[in-house]
Amino acid sequence: MYAISLTSIPPRYAQLGPVLESLLAQRPAPDRVLLCLPHRPMRFATAPWPKVPDGVEVLPLAEDIGPAIKVLPAARLLAGQGGRLIYCDDDWIMTQGWAARLLAGDESEAVAGSGFNVRRLRRKGQAAPRAGYADIAQGFAGVAVRPEWLGAAECAPPPLAWPVDDIWLSAQLARQGVAIRLAPEAREGICPAFSDAHGLQDAMIDGRNRAAANRACLDEITARYGMWPPMG
Repeated sequence: MYAISLTSIPPRYAQLGPVLESLLAQRPAPDRVLLCLPHRPMRFATAPWPKVPDGVEVLPLAEDIGPAIKVLPAARLLAGQGGRLIYCDDDWIMTQGWAARLLAGDESEAVAGSGFNVRRLRRKGQAAPRAGYADIAQGFAGVAVRPEWLGAAECAPPPLAWPVDDIWLSAQLARQGVAIRLAPEAREGICPAFSDAHGLQDAMIDGRNRAAANRACLDEITARYGMWPPMG
């Protein structure tokens, strides 16, 4: 048993069809595909829910906590039911076999199609880097987890961390001792669904660019959990 979850923003609603169809087309088929949408988006005006293909459930949410909403509400919903949860972004079309490759292997580990070591961000990792593993799982290529790992209230990001969900969510796994194994084969053949100016990668959020937002999030992680301190 497995489910797939993601979120989106109103400017992209009209373009979601092919993305959602690519998730429904995975084999084995997902038991659920959850599109997690806040009633009042943080960065955009409220809009009617998008039309979705049969088999996709819109999970309405009272609060927008940023892009981590792609997985945290679904994890809370599915925790304790068994199975796994794959979360991904809304602007990539997934090729056949993507989900199966993420689900292969040891269920005691998270599996990511793409990721990197915190040393790239000038931080010290928990342990020496291991071949085939990462500290930070990148959601664009998909990440497979057990819902219980991300289902607790503690996993919600503080305001300063909301723009950099990959770092925050990966820290939630790391503090529980969950390793992130890389499955680069899962991203083979996936392709961008569209190009727009609404992504957070190059955005200024609360006066911070991406590098500053990364640092603020990492500093909060170090303060809370004693993890990933700055390199000397």
